[in-house]
Amino acid sequence: MSSALNSILRRVGGLAGATFASRLLGFFREILTASILGGGTIASAWSLAFMVPNLCRRVFGEGLLATVLIPMMTHTIERYGHDTARRRFSTILIWLSLILCVITIIVSSVSMMLLPFASVPRVELTLKLIPLVMPYCIFICLIGAMTSLMNSVKVFFLPALVSLGLNICMILCLWLVCPLFRAEPPKMLDALGVSVLISGALELALMLFLLRKHKFLPVFSRKTLCGLRAIVEIWRLTLPGLFGALAYQLSVIADRGIACWIGPYAVPALAYSDRLVYLPIGVFAVAFGTVSLAEMSGMAVRRDYEDMMRTMFSSMRLLLFLTVPLAAFMCLFHTELIRMVYYRYAFGDTALAETAWAFLFYAFGIPAFAAMKVTLAGFYARKDMKTPMYVSVFCIAVNLVLNLILMVPLRQGGLALATVISSYLNNLILLVILERAVGGVPWRDMLKYLAALLAISLLPLYPAWLVCRFAAPLSDLVPLVRDFVPLCAAGAVFVAIFLILAILFRMREVKILYSRFSGNRKKEV
Repeated sequence: MSSALNSILRRVGGLAGATFASRLLGFFREILTASILGGGTIASAWSLAFMVPNLCRRVFGEGLLATVLIPMMTHTIERYGHDTARRRFSTILIWLSLILCVITIIVSSVSMMLLPFASVPRVELTLKLIPLVMPYCIFICLIGAMTSLMNSVKVFFLPALVSLGLNICMILCLWLVCPLFRAEPPKMLDALGVSVLISGALELALMLFLLRKHKFLPVFSRKTLCGLRAIVEIWRLTLPGLFGALAYQLSVIADRGIACWIGPYAVPALAYSDRLVYLPIGVFAVAFGTVSLAEMSGMAVRRDYEDMMRTMFSSMRLLLFLTVPLAAFMCLFHTELIRMVYYRYAFGDTALAETAWAFLFYAFGIPAFAAMKVTLAGFYARKDMKTPMYVSVFCIAVNLVLNLILMVPLRQGGLALATVISSYLNNLILLVILERAVGGVPWRDMLKYLAALLAISLLPLYPAWLVCRFAAPLSDLVPLVRDFVPLCAAGAVFVAIFLILAILFRMREVKILYSRFSGNRKKEV
């Protein structure tokens, strides 16, 4: 195992653990949300309103700005030292705060102006809720920028752990406060909005404490306010990707708008499916992508592109080894998984059928969604923000066209399938461009590997299905979590057969993971 991959795996373990805890709480949060808000008008209003600050988070927080800040701060620390990096980060944070405040005011004002013209109940509730939840974007985007700075100095675990705050606050609200307002659903939405703001303030305070510990606490002064060099560089790096990120978020809004037009169950179906699909992606892909970007940025500074590409594809192979079989399993048991997770109380038969239909198509895209995190690292590590932007805009256009084509026969399933197809296309185009830019893309080896991986992921499905069917009567043992016992039994059989086949196919990822996590770390693989 190369030293770079060994370093990535060492850090991925801690980051994946913290991310898993956050995603697991988020998963439980969605279960409570489905149980209390159901899958109709109230759930649609919450999904649409909370989507707005989340869009800002993905652009300015953990999304575009994070991918720019990690290589930028890594380069600054290596070339100019800690103090210069601190001053430049302070300048960026001041201007980011001002921009976020302006955005919050504009979006909230527009929402209030549109409210008198709303006639559909879910739209009216959404417009009322947006001004309440919108300030959360200020908190979460600043937290995202601070997290990127910590990642630049190879601190991953504690910043990821801070993200537990949102899920904890919302779970407490859903569990203790929302049941008090069952007769008045709009008040439940208001309570959830307040819990989101409280979580943002708490997380920001914890991140400031972490920055102080590592001597990166921002310096607010006239000098940092006027630090034009940092602003020019961040603007130069961010501007190309900003258009792509905004185009993508507009496509997300278009997806949800189309889903809102399809029917009252379509928006929650996409939201609940998205949460379940991104549970494994959040654990594996985000961890691999974040750590790989930090490692590859250092290689890019030294112009060691050959080692950078080897590191990138070693990470991608491991990521695919985890996500391809997972996608196969989720596709087969899509209805059982949705029923086990969400089917209770306000989430009834109609919501189950509509959500399972969207989830089937989303699950097929798990490998593409995961691989994108590592593929983009190959560009962002070299501070190439323009190329992913151009490709993203093209794929977004493809996605919108596919939305219009597939929404009629497949409803919300068509929207999910369009997203999956455009994501696979995005990966492929970026890899072709990366090959032309720096070379080193192992096309033949990756195709052979994917073919073998797909084969050993499909073969265990039938035995797993037989075990699930045989164990179905045992569902009564856990009445509140139907399908839990059959799915656990099917999953155990699936994993056992998959690992046996992987060993027979001599896939080195089995030995790498065993060597990494069994304690036998001195031996090279």
